[in-house]
Amino acid sequence: MESSDLSTLGRVGVIGAGAVGSALARTLAAGGARMTAVAARDQAHAAALAAVLPGQVIATTAVEVVAAADLVLLAVADDAITPLAQTLPWRPDQAAVHLSGAKHTGALAAAQERGARIAALHPLMTFPRLPLDTPVAALLARMAGCVWALDCDDAALREDLEAMVAALDGQVVRLRAENRIPYHISGVLMSNYVAALAGAAVQLWGAFGVERDEALRALLPLLRATVESLATSGLPAALTGPLARGDVGTVAAHLDWLRDAAETNAEGAALLDAYRALGLLALPLARAKGALTPEAAAALEALLRAERRDDENG
Repeated sequence: MESSDLSTLGRVGVIGAGAVGSALARTLAAGGARMTAVAARDQAHAAALAAVLPGQVIATTAVEVVAAADLVLLAVADDAITPLAQTLPWRPDQAAVHLSGAKHTGALAAAQERGARIAALHPLMTFPRLPLDTPVAALLARMAGCVWALDCDDAALREDLEAMVAALDGQVVRLRAENRIPYHISGVLMSNYVAALAGAAVQLWGAFGVERDEALRALLPLLRATVESLATSGLPAALTGPLARGDVGTVAAHLDWLRDAAETNAEGAALLDAYRALGLLALPLARAKGALTPEAAAALEALLRAERRDDENG
């Protein structure tokens, strides 16, 4: 990014110094944005972030961030956005933007009522909490190609935010308010629940005496290969395994083992439910891939649904 790319945003303030707020503040500053103030629940976190930003950035309160900035980014927990916005002294000549994936612009109604322009802008990316001395180049590399979901009715603000995303080497998808929840569910499935499935897969290795870290190392090449296949071959081609092949006997064996595990603890029951649900979600992909015969597909669906009905009927 050229140093002048983002100067047109005006004075930028950030409320929230967690993983997302810190990464965005640092990358925007590297792109020429005039960072002016940061705030956080933990003042030490705000001070640490302010110290690594160029210029005279102050670590202060959320009220003072709003007073000092033209563009305020709220990088706080979803449930904190509306209560926080209701306490702040917004003014007509500024913009308030929250970074939640699930919340639409209505979460900032209090700011809009005071005349501020509002938007919801969410990066479809996972942000681990990295040390503040992590090179900005590494942050930019993580964000490169990221899709940002934008909900904004103000044309001028929308243009500014789209330019900001472009400067970060991202791309914008525009969403309406009613689109936010299915959009966010998709992100949870692709990221958070992949990690949850990895945890379940690792735990299964404990049944034959392998420690968690060793099991994760063993399984990660498979996960990486799956992601690479998704990137190169797409869907449904990337689906492999017993469902894609129509191995009814293998799926039946899986369900037998999982049913026994379900009788011993709640985690086993949850895994059995997850396996059935994921199997039913995978069947349309298996059918679309073309290698699954109609007979095998029907047998697999009946098997998965019959297991579910058996439980429901006690």
